[in-house]
Amino acid sequence: MKNQATDSKTEKKSTKEKIFDVSLDLFSQKGFDGVSVREIAREVGIRESSIYNHYRNKEAILDAIIDYFMSELQQSGPPEEVGELLMDQGPEVFFEVGARMYIEQVNTPKMEKIWRLVSVEMYHNEKIRNFYKKELLEGPINIWEATFTKMIEKGLIKPVNPRTLAYEYFSFAIYLFFEYFVLKYDEDFDSFMDLALEKMNNHTKFLLKAIKV
Repeated sequence: MKNQATDSKTEKKSTKEKIFDVSLDLFSQKGFDGVSVREIAREVGIRESSIYNHYRNKEAILDAIIDYFMSELQQSGPPEEVGELLMDQGPEVFFEVGARMYIEQVNTPKMEKIWRLVSVEMYHNEKIRNFYKKELLEGPINIWEATFTKMIEKGLIKPVNPRTLAYEYFSFAIYLFFEYFVLKYDEDFDSFMDLALEKMNNHTKFLLKAIKV
């Protein structure tokens, strides 16, 4: 009986992951409203009613996708103690290593599909729009304001308004997001890293020339 229970649990987990992946594929291609539970079930190869053994409704699948997205983003930067060590080596090192760590974390097929999904849905999905505003705009701006404040306190950069610096630095990341996931999403790029990393580093060097002590 124990083995059967284990096998059943493994099978359910596998089915749930398939539902997640298929839903993400379809949502990122057609938008959330353009996909039905019946279509998800058909692509997974299960009965429509079986979806509800794993997710309460289609909205719950979207919630699971966003939860996964946030979990991955929260792991994308260096731990605080590592960030301190990098910062002490100089702002150039901090930004270069930090940017690479972040892009490597989000540079997976699954994460790229979620970025695409968010970019499509925020125009007409209030829930996604509020999520984007709070978690992908306001949250990072607050983090970067605190980061620039710490750099000023350490004497690494000039005492410029840290909020203004946060907007200046992060606005370029937002531009890259729109360039790749909206304007050039279907063009022949291997990955977001190929497009973004060099541009981000060049922008950082430009900014540091103006503010570094």
